[in-house]
Amino acid sequence: MQIRDAMKFLRIAAVPAISIIIGVPAFVSAPAQAKPSTAPAAPPVQLQTYTLPDRSASAGVPAGWKATGGASGMIVLSGPQGETIALGQIILAHDGPFQVGQKGPNPAVITMPSSAKLSDKLLMIFQQTAAASGESAPQIKFIYGALLQVPAALRQCGVFVVSKNSGNTGAAAAIGVLCSLPDDSGQFFKNILIIGSAPAAVAAQTEPIALAVFKSYTIAPGWSQKILSPFMSPATGGPSTQEIVDSYTSAIMRQRAIDIGAQCTDAGLVGPSSFHQAYECGDLPSDF
Repeated sequence: MQIRDAMKFLRIAAVPAISIIIGVPAFVSAPAQAKPSTAPAAPPVQLQTYTLPDRSASAGVPAGWKATGGASGMIVLSGPQGETIALGQIILAHDGPFQVGQKGPNPAVITMPSSAKLSDKLLMIFQQTAAASGESAPQIKFIYGALLQVPAALRQCGVFVVSKNSGNTGAAAAIGVLCSLPDDSGQFFKNILIIGSAPAAVAAQTEPIALAVFKSYTIAPGWSQKILSPFMSPATGGPSTQEIVDSYTSAIMRQRAIDIGAQCTDAGLVGPSSFHQAYECGDLPSDF
């Protein structure tokens, strides 16, 4: 994983559970090096489309992997060597002091401060998930993390790459996007997570697979509003679900414009890397 690649991802990463995830950085097991990569491009990962029974979302499933569950926009995949990918997972939380194992008012699965930093929320989610599975608390190390610039109505969104070490499952790497939405009138708030993880021994070879699956993930029309809607009625004066969706759509368009501009700057220096990039950057006539 190159530093430049990670920064490029941050320019184009999109909030999960609304649209297609455009790109993710690679799993990282050592400090990134500044030297440009000269390795040949890997062949594309072959995927077979899987659609949830409720038709809310779909994603590509790699050969040897299985879709093991999901509904209402969430898809869970498992790989042959202990790899897992969860797309559009919603973690319902209730505002309050965090205590491992404490779920909060039903149906919240975790109580944690809604005002906490996004990185702290991710750590609390990891700890709570381990406790619910009867596992020891994992040791988490952030290798990469950054907030995404999204409309205030979405509150907090960010990307992360972490290493995990647990006495139950051993060393692993994980990558993903986490968004923490505003409180509703009952102090419940949704956390939307897309995450891929793999044992450390196979993390490098899992990276292109995870990237392809992330890119293939789509939400059916209408389901984004259901996913983003408050668990209870919105707090007085808060943004409506449609306002959140509209503001996010505008943000995606701005992010896309920024990314194309950055790519075209690179293309002007070293030449376009593909026919598609040449077309986007105006190096080909529109009727070519």
